[in-house]
Amino acid sequence: MSLPDGSALRAEEKLDALWARVSSDPYPDDALPTSVPGPWGRRKLFSTAFNRGSFELPGDELPPDRPKLVHTYGACARVTLKITASHPYTGVFAKGGAALLRFSDAKGGGSFAPSIALKFFVTGKPSLNLLTLPNDHREKGDLRCFSSVYCNSTVPAKEFDSKLVQSAFQKAAKSLGGTRLYSVYLPLHHLAGMHTDGASADNPVVPDRVEFHPTEEAKRACPDTSDFRLSLGRLPAGIKLFDVHVAAKIDQPTQPMGELWLDSTFVASRYGDERLFFAHDVGPTEPVPH
Repeated sequence: MSLPDGSALRAEEKLDALWARVSSDPYPDDALPTSVPGPWGRRKLFSTAFNRGSFELPGDELPPDRPKLVHTYGACARVTLKITASHPYTGVFAKGGAALLRFSDAKGGGSFAPSIALKFFVTGKPSLNLLTLPNDHREKGDLRCFSSVYCNSTVPAKEFDSKLVQSAFQKAAKSLGGTRLYSVYLPLHHLAGMHTDGASADNPVVPDRVEFHPTEEAKRACPDTSDFRLSLGRLPAGIKLFDVHVAAKIDQPTQPMGELWLDSTFVASRYGDERLFFAHDVGPTEPVPH
């Protein structure tokens, strides 16, 4: 099943269309898939050509023949970013808006490495994606979704294979002319440069750092289970998931910017795992020598 051509749709129509796909085929709670690619299956993650697909593939759907080698399983929900504090940042950061959120396990296979991705839809233009990881190393065996602050800037990996994957990802961005994307940092320029109504920001003001701080309400509402997807599935719509903070520079303290509210229950589905795609933005670029 493919999405209709979204170029002429309004942002809210795109969200409705994609959510219909995500929520149409949920897994039964007692049949959640857990098998992930092993080291040999993930060897493509060391390929610049393969990693470039994370930046270059168009749209919100993966091609049927491109598997998710990382972030293989997750759960999705509709959310709204509400801006609650005065700040200078532009684009999505200025007005917020409705989005699709995916909580996923970056690694799988027994260790839990949570991440969150947000997809903001734009009228008449491609969606804008915000991808984050925990801003610090997690305790081994921690299966909780709301025990970490999530950020576009994270600490370097400890594991040798993860370090190699991060380096390969940065190399792919550099091959596309990226000047600000690093193995542990994803730039935010695309989000500051565009509003969800399709209007460009005249003079973009870009934060260097955005953080999602779990609320006590979310921590209380999310039960401890053996699978994060079951835990998220118990959350009721209408609660505040995160307080959102930003900073002008990566090494400066953050300031409150807004709140992220849950508009639906979480759904774990085959479509969300196999087809839903969050493209990475390469950020500011310079010409690539030929």
